[in-house]
Amino acid sequence: MTEKEKFTEFLRKVERYCEYQERCKSDIVRKMVSLGVPDKMKELILYQLYERKYFDDNRFSKEYAIGKLRNNSWGKIKIRYNLKSKSIEKKIINYALKKIPEKEYTSIFYKIAKKEWENRSKLDLNSRRRSFCRALHGRGWEFDLINKYLLETTKNRL
Repeated sequence: MTEKEKFTEFLRKVERYCEYQERCKSDIVRKMVSLGVPDKMKELILYQLYERKYFDDNRFSKEYAIGKLRNNSWGKIKIRYNLKSKSIEKKIINYALKKIPEKEYTSIFYKIAKKEWENRSKLDLNSRRRSFCRALHGRGWEFDLINKYLLETTKNRL
């Protein structure tokens, strides 16, 4: 197989990989490594894919942030951390997080918070609070929101 045929085959495989779902540059590089693409071809393939709009880190970050919020109920902290782990630039991450609709964000938080609080109803108040905070913080929700919910809930209880 000639170099041109190898290049075309690798390009076709990576294009199919990108068509399946939105990808970022680091996902594509990881895929090329697993396919065994030679280093000299990687940059050329990346350039071709970018020119043909197969990937765009801005578009990926925005879709990723909204998708993780809606499907996994993740908070902004966890979304930011996972985008950083994909080598996305800080300004792109900030842009993506600003694109999350604030009403939807707080609505999902309160829905998750209510469920988590009710799941811990058998615990004493201090254990319940600790467990509740750990659970929501582990999903990446901000301490301000968690604390505000706790204050509202315990105020209504007293």
